[in-house]
Amino acid sequence: MAAALSARLSRFLVGCHPRRWRQRYADEMLDVLEQHRAGARTVLDLAFSTLDAHLDREWRDWSRLRRMARSAVPYALVATALTVFLGAMVGMAGWRDSHWSPDRASGVNALVFAPGRPILISATGFDINGLDTVWSIADPARPRALARFEGGTPTAISPDGRTVATQSFHDQPTLWDVADPARPVKVATLAGHGDDPLWGQAFSPDGRVLAVAYDTQLVLWDVSAQARPRRLASTALDAAPPSYNGFPGGIAFSPDGHTLASTTRHDQVVLWNVTDPARPVHLATLSGHTAQITAFAFGPGGRLLAAVGFDGAVTVFDLAGRGGAVLTAKVHAVPGGFGPADAPKNTDTTYTLAFSADGHTLTAIVASNPADPARAAATQTVSRWSLTATGTAIPAGTVSRDSAPAGQLTVAPDGRFLARGAPPGGDAVSLSVLP
Repeated sequence: MAAALSARLSRFLVGCHPRRWRQRYADEMLDVLEQHRAGARTVLDLAFSTLDAHLDREWRDWSRLRRMARSAVPYALVATALTVFLGAMVGMAGWRDSHWSPDRASGVNALVFAPGRPILISATGFDINGLDTVWSIADPARPRALARFEGGTPTAISPDGRTVATQSFHDQPTLWDVADPARPVKVATLAGHGDDPLWGQAFSPDGRVLAVAYDTQLVLWDVSAQARPRRLASTALDAAPPSYNGFPGGIAFSPDGHTLASTTRHDQVVLWNVTDPARPVHLATLSGHTAQITAFAFGPGGRLLAAVGFDGAVTVFDLAGRGGAVLTAKVHAVPGGFGPADAPKNTDTTYTLAFSADGHTLTAIVASNPADPARAAATQTVSRWSLTATGTAIPAGTVSRDSAPAGQLTVAPDGRFLARGAPPGGDAVSLSVLP
């Protein structure tokens, strides 16, 4: 279907929705249509949306329905013709002319390694035009794209490396089977949480539970039967006004699966006891940062938890401390830190953290992209600290160097490689050996 015709039909169908629906959603929908290329599938979706909205009591416009009833036959003929026409167009295009237009504008904003497999998953974009890419990293010097599918940020992968949790339209968690990484297969779409944005997902160490974080809710799902996920529990998150715009920086299970940690929009980390995932219990709220936390990591034994934020600080907590979790160290990710007051101007800074396999070393990597590459080079700084069993941090060296611009950063499970995602405008990934 020609793009111009699809765009006109799409705008026409938005106007066919009930008045109350249009008052709430029309402007937003028209903005989306302005930004993305409409296709046959877009038109078909809007046609079904129009019918669904008119049948929904919440949106029903009786005066409009009465007017439609007076000319029911013409409407029926038009609807039938439109359906046949769209079906033919969609069939001829093989659904290639889709409303899913992969978004690379935001760059790579999620990277996850498949444990035990030479596979890396990257994600760009959010919601309707998000893109997940499966990469073969059998040759780390030359990552090779194997497949791309609808998804986007956030993205998580199960411990066996065979299931990817990403999202579908309307912030619905979606499970994909990547047992054959060249042919991902969608196996389930989980219920969303109304208009609540989905910002984080994590699998438990045994792969049986998926934690899904929304703006106001944390939901736990039993995904042991991949095609038949079952909702276990839902608990409210902090609904107080956030300290910054945007979403928190992460969610993860402890190595034993008994604790779930998630960041908040108040520069904190919240711990939950999920030994019984059907009854999560709040354990503690960890403070120590003055800006958004961008990443955190559990130590191998689960006793230590480290976090890094845009204030440039790295904090280490002893979760088995006397009387509960104790802040045992607060150091800078780079000399002087990238705090709100002294941050280099016109930069886009990304942080990641990793513990060594024995838990004795903590590594923080910072990538800073200049707003004007012609005037300054992108930089990468790797800082390390030796850790005692209780989390005391001793500086163990810092290495800084110029580098290519980067989006998301992630350290491989073995600690040898650093994965770097493309900055805004691309979806490529690269791997480098950590110094």
